[in-house]
Amino acid sequence: KRDTLCFLSKALKCKLMNGLNLVLLGKQGDGKSATGDTILGRKAFKSKKTPESVTEDMVEESGTVSGRIASVVDTPDFFDSKKNPEQLVRETARSIYSSRPGPHAFLIAFPANMRFTEREGQILQMVQILFGEDALKYSVIVFTHGDQLEGGSIEKLIERNCALRHLVQQCGDRYHVLNNKNSEDREQVNHLLLMIDRMIEQNGGYYTNEMFKDSQQGEEQLTQRRRRKITRQRNSGYSFLSGDGDF
Repeated sequence: KRDTLCFLSKALKCKLMNGLNLVLLGKQGDGKSATGDTILGRKAFKSKKTPESVTEDMVEESGTVSGRIASVVDTPDFFDSKKNPEQLVRETARSIYSSRPGPHAFLIAFPANMRFTEREGQILQMVQILFGEDALKYSVIVFTHGDQLEGGSIEKLIERNCALRHLVQQCGDRYHVLNNKNSEDREQVNHLLLMIDRMIEQNGGYYTNEMFKDSQQGEEQLTQRRRRKITRQRNSGYSFLSGDGDF
């Protein structure tokens, strides 16, 4: 308990000095935008169950969360067929530069009740393509639709599913379950923020704009390579990733 109190004391000082910048990542229908609503405690982002992406461009909203100013950036669907790779890279850059001095965490949304396969790993690959190889060190998997676990444990699901277990391990075993239908439950948000603070402490900092710039050195050559990678990821996984619709 003493160690926890010491950590919370450090986190409290950090909270008083700095705001919190969060970037939401994933595909449409996985509860990404609803996660932003739950964190901010209000209806801030467009989210509905349709086959088409709701967040077509980067959207930033802010508010006071657990006593600290929080900026939450909702990003377009990685697999939105209406956006070409150049547009996706451009929107990605906007999400970083709007989160000055950089995102404290990337929150990657997955529905807790979906069938996880190796193809879900393509979303993590997209994160690395867009933000650099080290981006997952600054990422937390957020399992949405926590109400549909029906009394089950996410830990049991992770234990039983090799693909899901590998996905979680890639993000340093950082995961959190949210029930976006119960946004009044602020304790679930507080636990998520605590996990983010611990991640920052372990990393010795957060993902900075400079890291993003470094990941884009040799910009034109790298951009061309990223375009090819994004196109390959979409071609190999688009029908699976976008065909299941919403949960």
